[in-house]
Amino acid sequence: MKRIVCISVLLLFGGLLEISAADLALNVQAAYYIPNWAGYDADGFAPPEYSVKEGNDAPDATRSLGSTWGGAEAKAALSLSESFPMLVGSGPLTSGNNLKLKGSAELSPVSLNVVVQASLTPIAFLVFDGGASVGTGWTAGPFRGLGINPVGNAESDIDLEPFGGAVYRVWGTGTFQFDVAALAPGDWNHVVMVASSKVEYKAYTGAGSRDAWLWEADSAENFNGSKLYMTYVLGYQMPLMLDMVGIMVESEEWLGDVRDYGPMKTAWGSDFRTWQLGALTNFSLSDKDSLTVLYQFKRKVDYTEESTRNRDFRTRVYDDAYWYFNRLAFSYTRKL
Repeated sequence: MKRIVCISVLLLFGGLLEISAADLALNVQAAYYIPNWAGYDADGFAPPEYSVKEGNDAPDATRSLGSTWGGAEAKAALSLSESFPMLVGSGPLTSGNNLKLKGSAELSPVSLNVVVQASLTPIAFLVFDGGASVGTGWTAGPFRGLGINPVGNAESDIDLEPFGGAVYRVWGTGTFQFDVAALAPGDWNHVVMVASSKVEYKAYTGAGSRDAWLWEADSAENFNGSKLYMTYVLGYQMPLMLDMVGIMVESEEWLGDVRDYGPMKTAWGSDFRTWQLGALTNFSLSDKDSLTVLYQFKRKVDYTEESTRNRDFRTRVYDDAYWYFNRLAFSYTRKL
């Protein structure tokens, strides 16, 4: 069980695998998002589209769809962690039990976050994790870090609020992990399985209870509320530089009141469950360096052709779901 992969849901890439790091580590994340027309004029699958379907100005204001080059994200995190033996037993399932404490400082072109978390391993195949983060954002040229998405957003864009408040998160996670090599030891027997469930509350102090807000240049469809995240991984680890290949499935959905803000079939689909399916590889470049590469497809809300170009997402009408190529993501870790 010692080579089992540990899940670390990163802020930017909510789902990337991060191989357990040393006491001090630098992690650099980047992603390229493949452009499409958000399901417009597509039937079940939206192919890449490197052109823009232009929107109109007021009074018949509509949003533009797509871009000529796609999108990009980047973030760097410096982390300090320490592990302490806890609930240690003499058997193979409890001999490695520990408590791991971790603190991180994260910087992107438009945001700064401080993160603290604790992970308890009471038995080899189970990990409990809890944590919190707080941060703020600003505007850097065309890149927007923090703002309010106003209701009836027809003529105006996002109301930007550089350093307008704090965005904070509190979460708890339970992870089941298993390595076939625990039953059949051998360097080539590491078939690993991971299932993780996470509940997270996220809020912006500058937003009201039903205000939508933008964070770290996203789609500005956040609300103060809770979400459920599920992650499933099936992978194979090898004693090579390419030391892991696998498949990862993720889901995300609102919990509580937000689910009722826009019921299915009548508005934007607040109770919709988003899915991502991806292939991942991890390269052990040296004793101190590792690189994870993730390629993902995503399933999300497809709005009616008549409403999909509305600027305010709360006025769009849920029709169905569609799949598309989402992103190619990288996570490089350097042990310091």
